[in-house]
Amino acid sequence: MLSGLISALALFTVFPQQSSTLPKLPQVQTAMMCMKSGEQTSGMNKICYYDCMGSTKAITVRATDLCPLTIND
Repeated sequence: MLSGLISALALFTVFPQQSSTLPKLPQVQTAMMCMKSGEQTSGMNKICYYDCMGSTKAITVRATDLCPLTIND
């Protein structure tokens, strides 16, 4: 009886059970490139407008800075 238990334990150690579930893949976030569509100066700031595949986004920079031609959203 004891030798059978030792044999089973040795087999279990050498051949562990395989999990039937697949490992989870990491989630990947993709960035959308937005193209500059306009700008407007307001006081000490400049508002830069971007077309993000039909959606408008805006960022604020100093009035003396140039708006980037593209941004990642």
